[in-house]
Amino acid sequence: MRNKFYFPFVGLLLFIVIVYFCVGFYLAHTILRIDHSCGDHEGSLPNTWSAQKGYQKYKIEAKSKLRKNFDSARYHLDKWEEVFFPSRDDDIQISGWLFNYHPNKPIVIVVHGIFPNGKCKWESNLVASLLINNGINALTIDLRNYGQSSIVSEYENLGLSEYRDVLGAFDFLTKRGFSKDKIGIHGISLGATSAIFAAKEEPSIKAIWSESSLAEFRMILKDEIYRYNFPHDFAPAVSFAGRILTGIDPTKLSPAYSLSSKQNYFFTHGAKDQRVPPHHFYFLKQYASNNHIKANFWLVKDAYHVDAMLMYPTEYGLKMKAFFERHLNVK
Repeated sequence: MRNKFYFPFVGLLLFIVIVYFCVGFYLAHTILRIDHSCGDHEGSLPNTWSAQKGYQKYKIEAKSKLRKNFDSARYHLDKWEEVFFPSRDDDIQISGWLFNYHPNKPIVIVVHGIFPNGKCKWESNLVASLLINNGINALTIDLRNYGQSSIVSEYENLGLSEYRDVLGAFDFLTKRGFSKDKIGIHGISLGATSAIFAAKEEPSIKAIWSESSLAEFRMILKDEIYRYNFPHDFAPAVSFAGRILTGIDPTKLSPAYSLSSKQNYFFTHGAKDQRVPPHHFYFLKQYASNNHIKANFWLVKDAYHVDAMLMYPTEYGLKMKAFFERHLNVK
């Protein structure tokens, strides 16, 4: 009698476990599998990019309309230098566009977000333009696995390896004559994670701007699973699968815990952000307050993900100018 029920039960349990981890691998693969292209913005240059490209794909009308009506040409830049330099990881070459307009002025490394993306996309180009227009130089880069940088993996490491590419950019700038106290970082969405991790390793970087950043691993994992309409019960399976696919430990993806009381941060986020919900912004704000982190915060009303710079480009640029000039050496 015991065997009559025991073996079917074991078989059912084994089936459930297999299905559970199969779903975990499916979600991890879907979330982390990189599109190495720049999507609709493939081939865009600092003097040809447009926020209008792909605007019709946005389901939220306000986001689509904002991009459709944005006058991108007003922010085009006609002078840049194409550069290549090594990451701090061996055998990885990073591609960048150097905008060195203002002699002896600070420079900011601009780090793009998750795929499809790169320095070709409008976000990096617009940030660079706003910096240049406010007397600050810029270096936009392709992280590994993006654009003209080295392709070394089919999966996104979520900033846990890519931060070394940002440090490679920092090293490159010091070799080009920029003193360490003149170099800041601007990270966009997932790029803010790379920026924060890079600054943790290089304490001489005193100014880090974080645009629409995630805050903590468990929060973003739950958000991503919900985004694919699965319950958060699959979180352990997704985390396990992510470690197998990438070779990194995704549980370390908590930029909030890498903030330093010896550095300066500016966090901005859209109040209507659905890609990285605003609870990440509030988590960062609370963590900074509890741990004596020097930071400014700007929650932008009616803005969705990475919309603030499109909605208020002049104000965004002036805020960057004030922040970076306050914390970097302007002499």
